[in-house]
Amino acid sequence: MNPLIPGFVLIFLAAAAGGMFAVPYKMQRTFQWENTWPVGFFFALIFIPLVVVSIFLPMWLSAVLAAGLATVMTAIAFGFLWGWGGVSFAVGITSIGLSLGYATTMGIATAIGSIIPMLRRWDVVPGDAKAVILIGIVTCILGVALSGRAGMLRERAAGLSAGTGLSARTFWIGLAWCVFSGFLSACANLGFDFAGRVADEAQRLGAGPLSASIGRWITVYWGGYSAMLIGSGYTMIKKGSWKNYFAPGAKRDFGLSIALGCFHFLAQIPYGMGAYFIGTLGTTVGWAVNIASSLLVANFFGFFIGEWKAAPKASIRTLCLGLAILIVAMVILAKGNSMVSR
Repeated sequence: MNPLIPGFVLIFLAAAAGGMFAVPYKMQRTFQWENTWPVGFFFALIFIPLVVVSIFLPMWLSAVLAAGLATVMTAIAFGFLWGWGGVSFAVGITSIGLSLGYATTMGIATAIGSIIPMLRRWDVVPGDAKAVILIGIVTCILGVALSGRAGMLRERAAGLSAGTGLSARTFWIGLAWCVFSGFLSACANLGFDFAGRVADEAQRLGAGPLSASIGRWITVYWGGYSAMLIGSGYTMIKKGSWKNYFAPGAKRDFGLSIALGCFHFLAQIPYGMGAYFIGTLGTTVGWAVNIASSLLVANFFGFFIGEWKAAPKASIRTLCLGLAILIVAMVILAKGNSMVSR
């Protein structure tokens, strides 16, 4: 079997989970983001990964130690930056709205998270493949931007425009937070890419390549959860929103937070496995395809739950164009990847 088939299937599964990530968050009634993040990401980044590696990668700690301090600290540092990306994203969308904030963050994260891993392998990538993959990344960013534009048109028609009632200063500060988040959010993929030695050591100790890929996430997760815990904890203390844990409806929102964490975990582990199958540029092509696919899934669920029911035709046309461009981008990226030897 062509290894690209299981590779892209796993990445699409990860994208499906990623597209469903926001559903439990939208269903919450009591919790704010700073209440949800510590609970959801504890399960996503600490509890579930430790259970999984204990079962499928029992030598994970030995692999981490054998990888060396430099590798581990680099992965933790990227994870810490990624964690702050999640915090800054939540702060940004509070000011400018989800559609513009998501498009801004994901567009930048797609570019940074895809291009830097390719630059690390620049010498082994054929010139024609470089051109095709870069075109695919740019096309993906265009599709993300149009999807965000469609969301803005929908919100504006519903009287929920990001700029409504906001001063110019507040709007630009919110946008700056989302731009900042875009750069930091790419660090999840960069941390995974730089933690490759953990997987190499796990295989040396007898692990299979797929289970070894799980070990690459562990150190990234440590850094990520540390940042999220600091950011959300500070916000809860500042706003007094820690009281939401004891408010009516807290048990329901707590369960939804756990569901959010489970979706987040499933959005990353299959991606890492898929990146292995794709080959040399797994963390370049796979990252862009993963983001594009997650947007397709997220908007499918948006239609399913009625988010676009009353949207103007212009926003739906823009969304369909954006999603079509994302599909084209994935085809281009797949073609570019097929031009690179494994």
